Amino acid sequence: MDEEKSYSIINSLANGVHPVTGEIFEINSPYNHPDIIRALFFILNNKKQGKTYNIKKTLEQKQEENIQKGLPKNSGLPWSNELKSKLANQFKETKSISELAIIFERTTGSIIAELVKQGLVSPEERYRY
Repeated sequence: MDEEKSYSIINSLANGVHPVTGEIFEINSPYNHPDIIRALFFILNNKKQGKTYNIKKTLEQKQEENIQKGLPKNSGLPWSNELKSKLANQFKETKSISELAIIFERTTGSIIAELVKQGLVSPEERYRY
């Protein structure tokens, strides 16, 4: 496993997301403990500063990298206000979480997390999906 892949996995864990499935960790997961989160972010913030980490990637480069890693095209990318609105509207039209993941080219965990942030799904309800 290369260094970049390792840091990507640590980053997912630090953000409460399963690095393979994209699912959000449960509240009682060890990865949701403040000390664990701080330790993971400490590692990320103190990693070696090499050429690969200092280069700012374009949106297209990030999307291509996701595809090469076998992730959805928009995995880990920020949500624009327009996309947030479209997601909310399509969720209200009773689109399933898996359909939304395909439409928005993101993980189901990302879809659920955004719906929770928007208040369309309660934190307790997210486990149902």
